[in-house]
Amino acid sequence: MNIFHIVEVILAFGFMIFIHEGGHFVACRLFGVDVDEFALGFGNILVSRKWGKTLYSIRAFPLGGFCKPKGGDLSGSTAEEMYAKAPQEGEFLYASWWKRIVIFLAGPGMNFLSAIGIVFLLFVVLGEPVSTEKPILGFVAPGSLAEKAGLKLGDTVLKVDGKETSNFQDLLTALPAPGKSSVLSVDRSGRTFETKFETPNLPVTALNWGISDQTKAIIGEAAMGQPARNSGLQDGDQVLSINGKQPVDWSELAYLIRNAKTDPLQIVIQRENQTHSVAVTRIFTGDYMAIGISPLEEEPTYKKLSLLDALKDSVTFTLDRTSAILGGIGNLVIAKISLKDSVAGPITIMRMMYHRATQKLQDFLVLVSSISLMLFIMNLLPIPVVDGGQIVLCMIEGIKRNPVPVKLQMIYQQIGFFLIIALMALAVFNDFKNIFLEMHNHIH
Repeated sequence: MNIFHIVEVILAFGFMIFIHEGGHFVACRLFGVDVDEFALGFGNILVSRKWGKTLYSIRAFPLGGFCKPKGGDLSGSTAEEMYAKAPQEGEFLYASWWKRIVIFLAGPGMNFLSAIGIVFLLFVVLGEPVSTEKPILGFVAPGSLAEKAGLKLGDTVLKVDGKETSNFQDLLTALPAPGKSSVLSVDRSGRTFETKFETPNLPVTALNWGISDQTKAIIGEAAMGQPARNSGLQDGDQVLSINGKQPVDWSELAYLIRNAKTDPLQIVIQRENQTHSVAVTRIFTGDYMAIGISPLEEEPTYKKLSLLDALKDSVTFTLDRTSAILGGIGNLVIAKISLKDSVAGPITIMRMMYHRATQKLQDFLVLVSSISLMLFIMNLLPIPVVDGGQIVLCMIEGIKRNPVPVKLQMIYQQIGFFLIIALMALAVFNDFKNIFLEMHNHIH
């Protein structure tokens, strides 16, 4: 392991915690709430210094941190003590209910803003990634909109409604919205023709487009904690066949995985001029069956953006990611996807960060942005112990004009505590299970 990348991961994780707890700290001070301690990490204090009324410390265990306001923050056993006496000026309970909501919101809010900020800086420094692939179609799935439009593997889409498509991204952007249609000018083996591409009036996620490029059937990333990696597949493996069928490109590979009738899949790969056969059992993502792999992406070109366009596109990028994460959480809540297949703990997250750190810096920073976004969402869930659960208590207090009874608060906190402990136990179990499976199924 490279010590530089380990330090990189620790610094990135520390940044996310610092931003979160810093949001709480600034909001506390804004509303006149004194802070007893501002800490990065848990456990024994390694370094500390007191400035004014606050002890600033770095603790031994780096996976966390806290901002402890004077009098406690209602998230633990201090609640009963806090309500046993009238709050003094500078204490947390002295602040009105709506100020406490702002204090709780400030931590996750800073994670959201930092997620935008990281992508914004990438767009400003590097520019926005733009596809360089020509609009040549890869595998066209049976029953797809592309097949219904008469399109085939190898067709080049020259224009959409008279507008030229210079790359594959242009083609995807120009495709008609649900309920609309477009005329495509297509080149097939030197012969040009036009065809009508119609899109049914359905949600975008429910549409089988059949429009894909000719990306090679090479695994760009076998995600940690997912069936492919746990079965021994690795980044860079070339997929030769799935259940005996040879995919012409990545699109057909995905089609074969999603539409296989039985599990496990028998996947033949080539690695370092050697052929290996691997059995992989799929999981359900909420939309389709998958094994947790993504394609090898070609190096994009980067389009320079103005500051305003960079900000706009970074906000759009972050909102799209937020929507995807919320969709995944929603599928978990309604049991559309399995909790045991989806929950990863701190070990897997750190391993993912280290893996990305060994690659391109921009890939690592995009992952940091995504994790910061996940912290934003998870902390706002209405679960006791986390910020969202405390916001619920404050909102009830605002509606009732008096606090929730302390005994109810304690029950609420205990339920939340046991939920979090159970979830963390499952996550850590999954972390070690996945490490064991990776080691046990490693292909030499």
